Amino acid sequence: MTIDPVRLTEEAFSILVSDLEARGNVLSQLHRAALLELVDTLAGYSTGQLQGRRAFGLPTGLGKTSAITAFIAAAHRLGYRIPVSVAASKVKALCGLKRDLMEHGVPEADIGLKHAVSDATEPSTGSESRLFQLVTHARVRSGRDFDLFGTHEGQPRALLIYDETLLRADAFAFSEQALRQATACLAIAAEGKADQALSALVAYLQECAETIKAGLDHLKEAGDPNGNGLPVNLPYQDECTVELFRQLVQRHSRVLRGFDSELDTLLTLSQETLQVLTTEQGQGVVCAREAVPATLRNVVVLDASGPIRELARLDPTVQHIDSFDSAQLKSFEDVQVFQILSPGGRSSIEGSFTAARQEASAVSKEVADIIRDRWDEPGGFLVFNFVKRGTLDLTKELDRDLRRSGIDLEARTEEGKPRVKFLTWGQHEGLNGYEYCQTVIMAGVLHRSHLDLSALTKGQTGNLREPTPSSRIRELVESEIAHAVYQGASRGSCRRVKEGRAMPMSLYFIHRNSGIRSLLDRVMPGAQWSYPDPKHLKKATAEGKAAQLLGQLLVYLKSIPEDVLKVSSREVKAAMGLDQTKAVELAFTRCRELLDPSEHGWAAEGRSFVRSGVAYGFIGEYRT
Repeated sequence: MTIDPVRLTEEAFSILVSDLEARGNVLSQLHRAALLELVDTLAGYSTGQLQGRRAFGLPTGLGKTSAITAFIAAAHRLGYRIPVSVAASKVKALCGLKRDLMEHGVPEADIGLKHAVSDATEPSTGSESRLFQLVTHARVRSGRDFDLFGTHEGQPRALLIYDETLLRADAFAFSEQALRQATACLAIAAEGKADQALSALVAYLQECAETIKAGLDHLKEAGDPNGNGLPVNLPYQDECTVELFRQLVQRHSRVLRGFDSELDTLLTLSQETLQVLTTEQGQGVVCAREAVPATLRNVVVLDASGPIRELARLDPTVQHIDSFDSAQLKSFEDVQVFQILSPGGRSSIEGSFTAARQEASAVSKEVADIIRDRWDEPGGFLVFNFVKRGTLDLTKELDRDLRRSGIDLEARTEEGKPRVKFLTWGQHEGLNGYEYCQTVIMAGVLHRSHLDLSALTKGQTGNLREPTPSSRIRELVESEIAHAVYQGASRGSCRRVKEGRAMPMSLYFIHRNSGIRSLLDRVMPGAQWSYPDPKHLKKATAEGKAAQLLGQLLVYLKSIPEDVLKVSSREVKAAMGLDQTKAVELAFTRCRELLDPSEHGWAAEGRSFVRSGVAYGFIGEYRT
């Protein structure tokens, strides 16, 4: 049957508008126009008129995911056998999509859903290729099952619809320090044991560390201000030995203090050409691999974070559709944003809990005060924190502290839903069902390391020699934080929209840099911002030029030989190439005040810097 793209667009648009209005949405004319362009684009792929990869950056809650259901349902109603695949991050979302399709009359026999989740609400259909195939992002990115989501009956599928950001590469980054720490852990485990295999693994990792160090030394000597990096090949091992080493890592995961998964990845990539890099936070080795097959040509990406997520825009293979201004499509005048200016990275938040010991942490006290102050307001509280790492489970710690402070965590809304709901970072995308929460609290925000972002930059551009200067990486750090905050906030009531206006919500998040507002204003235009002083946390002071200088200072201090215990400020400023202007002098003075002896290993003393006796580590706020 010949496909009529105009008829398909009209049918899909009719279904989409009907579905959205049935759920209480009131669509503005501009909203309708944006959705019409989206379904028209999907229809264009169905006839082959459109090809390549395109991304739509429409705001959250406007119906992008509903458009998938409407498009497939329309194709079925018109009798068009269009092979389409859909990728989402969570199996739960795919199960919901399958039910929605069936409710719209799409036969279950036409819907494929492959997953490995035993308690999923919809069973897996295995490797049987069906007309409409649903898969997770992980399956697309792993390269597994390409014949399932990339082809149907021996022919390429007309289209893959990818819900949320498409990152074309998988990037790997491992710091030199982390490698040495992991190796030391295994060496301790091997002491006194007649385990030749474990001893061989330790010896191999020590060789790897020395190879990486040699590359880094050469890089420092030659200079690398643009972050191009230097290719490096780790010592050779045959495939069987590498696999044995990986098994040993898994067997000794308990003693590796959280480094086991990274060490496993390093071993997996050990026979590929890697790159050594230095960044403001540290140094190490990176690698990038194509994750989304280049043969998967026809892709439409539904990415609400597109306007602010610079990583996504580094991919030259994706055309970004910016026909509509986000500020005109959805405004946030009824959303209040409270930014608590305090360090909010993982290490800072974990430090608050470990320092508290038997008392409630400062983070918990801040969260409890917010909940108490707004308890009489309607709706629920959605609280984000970090996933468990090692023995520290922040959700359990926060749960315990809130209960001790008198917060009723068993309370329910009038609709029977939990008043307080916990989510962890990683659940900030692709999940719905929390729109009843009118207060969203982020007990810290997700930060990506500089090495990680350097690797991703090279992977996204498809060029391992892509420059990654510090200024560029700092911008990406803030871009990724803004993306996480926006997506997390969009799980709450502001996801809903009425006549182009987000529903009322209060957002609280802990982050030290107030400059992030300039990014979030692009996707949350009109939001009402305020900066309440933290009641229990330490107020941050690291912003602007001072924060930038701190990163540069730490890179220089780390390069100083270990037997040098003291260095003058004059020598440091000369080595950093600082201008002798009043503004730079003031910023450098503020930078000195930001040094944390327990965290950075150095302290400012008079007109000098002295070692504190604590080993240098990552800048805690950025450790993920």
